[in-house]
Amino acid sequence: MTYQRATRNSVMAGVGQYTRRELAGSASMNPQVLGFLGRAMSLEFSAAQQYLSHAALCQSRMENQFAEEFVQLANEEFRHASELTERMVDHGALPSGTVLTPSKPSFNIIEALSICELNEMQLINLYEQAYKLSSNIGSTGDAELFGRLYEEEVSQLHRIRQWSADYIAKAHAPHPMKGGFA
Repeated sequence: MTYQRATRNSVMAGVGQYTRRELAGSASMNPQVLGFLGRAMSLEFSAAQQYLSHAALCQSRMENQFAEEFVQLANEEFRHASELTERMVDHGALPSGTVLTPSKPSFNIIEALSICELNEMQLINLYEQAYKLSSNIGSTGDAELFGRLYEEEVSQLHRIRQWSADYIAKAHAPHPMKGGFA
């Protein structure tokens, strides 16, 4: 008969996954950095949920091109959440719970893109603060992650603003008349 290690489980969120020895290294973790990682994860999942909601709304309005773009944005946010989780694990922690912001309805593309812009601004501001803290305390791994995610969110914000500008320009462009007066 061989010894089998007890299954890892607990009623405490994030605690039962590691033994006490495995968690011992987490004592040096800066609680502010852990707070930024957790808050960022909540914002990333909230943004992904919002983008998937916009995709579904666009599909219902037959705006399939925008629906595809929103799904792509959601997938990017899910990737960010995955990277944040990996960083937490590197520190010996696990996500303890994510609080999602409820999705907001949009009745047209401009409303949807405005909501997306606000989501991106929240993430950009959070990553800027997290980068500054990580840099100040000498946590280079965290600073690198927060800095890269900051740049990716800025890129997403520019993309969203460009979609909005293109949509508005297209809506206000003169349409050629089909046919003429009889």
